[in-house]
Amino acid sequence: MNHFSAKSQNPPAPDDADLLAEFRQLWAEAASIWDRHQEEPAFEGYVSSDYMAVYEALNELRGQVSTVLEWGSGLGVVAIMASRMGFEAYGIESEEKLVNHSIQLAQSYSAVAEFAHGNFIPAGFPWTPEHASHVVRTATDDYDGYGELDMELRDFDLVYAYPWPDERPLFHAIMRTLGQRGALLLTYDVREGIELIRFANE
Repeated sequence: MNHFSAKSQNPPAPDDADLLAEFRQLWAEAASIWDRHQEEPAFEGYVSSDYMAVYEALNELRGQVSTVLEWGSGLGVVAIMASRMGFEAYGIESEEKLVNHSIQLAQSYSAVAEFAHGNFIPAGFPWTPEHASHVVRTATDDYDGYGELDMELRDFDLVYAYPWPDERPLFHAIMRTLGQRGALLLTYDVREGIELIRFANE
């Protein structure tokens, strides 16, 4: 397991200026959806991200990865960004209402990201008591969403996730056991910031 620095030290390239302006509009629209719906049960577990930091990380990975999966994709902002940046992008989300919002947003921004309703933890993940002890709020009782995408976790070069506190060990275990050999896990949370890790399959 290797750590990488994903923070870009340079401003967006001039030819990306229009794209970044589009993304700022996307981020504002997602925030507006949250403001209007935050009291609804489907939004109870929704959290935003530092989308600029994620953009910079994805920008650094252009030409290095092709398939991107957003775990717990919420409103699908990261998957939409990835699609517009030229990646083949997908999202898995346990709240069907959020999936519907994601699809609508993707259409609004001419993104071809594909979203599935379900659990992002693959059905074949070998649970242990230690793994279970790291679950904080991630849904684990739904069917997984990979069948709807007609893909498996090992089909993705890069996975993006916003882990709940103490869930990083679980996410790492999933990537080590079922992810593609050499796949990358990009995570963000307010305590740790952006982290990019490459995994080798066990």
